[in-house]
This record gives sequence, structure tokens and C-alpha cells, in this order.
Amino acid sequence: MLSRLLLGVGASVAGSLGHSLGMTLQKRAHMQHEAASPGRPLWKDRQWQLGLLLYLFSSTAPPTIALSMLPVFVAAPLAAVGLVANAVFARYILDSTFARTDAMGTFLVTMGSCCVALFGAIDEPPLSLGQLLRLYKRPAYVLFFSVYALLVAVLIVAEVGWRRRYARASEAAGSAMPPNVLLGSVGAPRGVGHVEAEPLLRTSPAGYSSVEYGAGVEIKSTRAEQVARYVSGFLSAVISGLICSQTLLLAKSGIGLVLLTVHGDMQFNDPLAIAIVVGLVVTALANLYYIQRALRLCSTLTVVPLCYCSSSLSALLSSLVYFDQIRLLTPIQISMIAAGIVLLAAGVLLLSMKAEPHEGPLHLGSESSDDE
Repeated sequence: MLSRLLLGVGASVAGSLGHSLGMTLQKRAHMQHEAASPGRPLWKDRQWQLGLLLYLFSSTAPPTIALSMLPVFVAAPLAAVGLVANAVFARYILDSTFARTDAMGTFLVTMGSCCVALFGAIDEPPLSLGQLLRLYKRPAYVLFFSVYALLVAVLIVAEVGWRRRYARASEAAGSAMPPNVLLGSVGAPRGVGHVEAEPLLRTSPAGYSSVEYGAGVEIKSTRAEQVARYVSGFLSAVISGLICSQTLLLAKSGIGLVLLTVHGDMQFNDPLAIAIVVGLVVTALANLYYIQRALRLCSTLTVVPLCYCSSSLSALLSSLVYFDQIRLLTPIQISMIAAGIVLLAAGVLLLSMKAEPHEGPLHLGSESSDDE
């Protein structure tokens, strides 16, 4: 019994650490690629490949092992270890400054996530594949999924709008930039991690903000460009988390359908079965797309908690509706879940303060950050 418990704890902690480390390595690759502007595509970068593989593996195998060996009240808090690890990796791998708002925001998100996971956890009944498929056809779940899909669609449209605004702001800043402004597209960022520390912002007479990379590399951009970039990345992180929770729910049925078909029991005579597998593939790819976009545009100190929050909350709500378990929640559970949501919202608000003018949203490196 003890060895099973230790194995489950080890798998949970290893998965959380690997998940955060994988996202940190991808973020580092994104920032180095953007600063150095290399000729080859990002997907050929070995560091990015390693980060992606670590992210994918840590998001699947360790959590599965942990949930099969640990009760939910043990596994849920351990999953929040990834938020603390993310802050440590950002500081020592990306050389990001860890401000007081980052520390408090990470703490609140961790406490809120644990609160929601602990008091929102209800044991899922053992169901056959046929029963799982029938749950998809329940009117309550069809209505819930329709509203959920509409919400995701609205967020996607909003993100596209901010993405275009960022592109227009970048183009306008580039065309209107005075001759003495240095565009930082030459040379790689200095050293290992001088890509995600606190930026050194200076406002020029023309209204540009200056962000130094080190080694003589300096990026100049307008405030509108910075805000548009940050909001696009912020929305991308939320969308990624919302899609991720549906990927996990679809995987419960989709993988079972594929395995039964491989073993000779054809399952794809039903259009719903085909839709589930197609949805699983589409949501998995969409999740990867939006997490990459979020990592490219925002700091991991913002992206990881946002993904964790949106994924945890939507997974809880989806599971309660899918298994028809909302009525099983006690008033105490509902109160603690509400308190957890408030903590999550407060934590995300603190983390989003990186968009303030005196800090800037990009967490790019500066020469002075290391010398102080």
C-alpha cells in the first residue's frame, strides 16, 4: 500500500514538474527565435522539440498513473506543484524577475485550484463505453456543450481581433519609426535566459517604448502594440485551457472506441463515435496551437496559471454536467468551490498586472536586471 502511494505521489509530482519544464523550454525557444530571427522554422529547433515532447508526455502518462493510485484529495493538491515549479523555472531558466504580484498571484491561484479540485471532486461511476456514449446525447449536456462551444468561439473571434490589432500596430510602428530607432532583429539574446526578465522600458519623444535584449539588441514598440500582443496571448492561454478540458473528456470515450475497433469490434458505425474521435483530434491540435501562440506572446508566469485555471474550472463543470452530478454537491462544497473561484480570479488579476505601463507585458531581458 505504501509503495503504491509513493509511486502515485512520485508520478504526480514528476508530471507537474515535467509539464512546467516543457512549457518553459518552449517559451525560451520562442523568445530566442524571435530575438535572433533565424532562417529555419521554429519546429526544427531542438530545444523546442524537447520542450514539446516533455510537455506532451507529462500531460498524459504521469497524471494517468497518479489518478489510478491516489485518491483525488491527494492528487489534486500535488498537481498544483506545477504552478510553483513554473515560477522557479521562469526565474532560473528564463531569468525572469519574480515580482511581489507574481508571488501573490501564484499563491492565490494554487490555493484556489486546490480548493476547487478538493471540494468539487466527486467519484465518477464505473460506466461502460455504451453508457459513456449515451451521456453525450443527454439534452442537458447537449445544451451545456452548445453554450460552451459558443463561448470558445466568441473568445477565438476576440483573439483574432486582437491579433489583427497587434499586426496593424506592429506594421504602423515599423513604418512610422524614426531613423534613429534600432529594430532588434540582429543577434541572439545574451546568454541563456536574458529573454524573459523584467523589461527596461523607456519612452522616447516619439512615444515608443524601448525594450533591451542585451548584446546591443533593442526592440522599440508602441504601447498599443504591447497591449495588443499581451491581450492576444492572454486570450490564447484561456482558449487553450478551455479546449484542453474537452480534449480530456473526449479522450475517455475516443480512446476506448479506437481500441475496441482495433481488436475487431467495429465501433464507427455510429456517426456520434466518428464525431467523438474527430473532435478529439481537432481539440488536441487546437490546444497545441493556442498554447504555442500564448507562449510566444506572453510570459510563462502568466500563461501557465491561466491555462491551469481555465482547464481546471472547465473540466470540473464539464464533468459535473456530463455525469449529471451537480445535484450531488452539498452546500459546503458549493461554497468552497465559489471561494476557490474567487481566489483564482484574484490570482489571475494579479498576474495580469504585467500589462501595466511601468512593467510591460513581455518580460523581455535587460542588461540592468542582472547588475542590480
